[in-house]
Amino acid sequence: MFLNRAITVAALVGGFIAIIVSLIYGNAIFAIAASVLFVVSIFLWKYGYLFIPVLTRATNVIEIRDSYEVPSSRDYILKKTPGGYYATKFMEIRFYESSIDKGEEEKRTMFEAFERAISSMKYIVKISLLVSAIDLSKHVDEIKTKRSNAETKRAAEGRSKPDELIGYDREIAMWNRLLDRLGKGERPVEVIAFGSTTAFGLTREEAVSRAVRQAKEVKTILSSSLGCDIKDMKDLEMLKCFEWELFFPTTEEEMRDEIF
Repeated sequence: MFLNRAITVAALVGGFIAIIVSLIYGNAIFAIAASVLFVVSIFLWKYGYLFIPVLTRATNVIEIRDSYEVPSSRDYILKKTPGGYYATKFMEIRFYESSIDKGEEEKRTMFEAFERAISSMKYIVKISLLVSAIDLSKHVDEIKTKRSNAETKRAAEGRSKPDELIGYDREIAMWNRLLDRLGKGERPVEVIAFGSTTAFGLTREEAVSRAVRQAKEVKTILSSSLGCDIKDMKDLEMLKCFEWELFFPTTEEEMRDEIF
């Protein structure tokens, strides 16, 4: 997280200095350099979670947080103990369906699917939910924008990635249901869900291998039983969830600032 922000700030500062120098000396080269640095800073701010792991792997950077290690791949947390190693994988969970707007039969089906998913788990899994009340006056337009973005992505990627159509359909249906509930005067809540699973091994490689295998099984069971999308979390997203296990945002504004 710190490396991501540090590089972004450095790129912004470098771009600002290049603009000042170009204004003083009237040299177009400095203006071009400023533009490049500003583009790099925006890219890192938006997609740093993809770029930073590549950089840390190339430089073999290992981040130490108290007694925990964040490896160069930045896709799991490792803890060394006298008996061996513990490795934890974090996963983002996106729920697209709610029992609020469903009938009794559909609710019973959802609860049964959840019970089947839990009972079929072979490993210990922690599922965390961050719940925040939404101010309707601020977010109706945002919901419509997100729905429109999902519809655009579905239309653009429908031919090249047909396997992702189900995920987009779920997301669009979720936004439609939310807008429908807002029109009926119901005050909704925003939910951020993420899961984690931990594995033990006598060696570092054994612990990581088991954690990866457990995470794959958890994703398969939950996604097929609950109709949700689950993906592995890396870099900044993973570190946020790791920190949220101890301290989490206390206000809606703070939560949104942490996410976006």
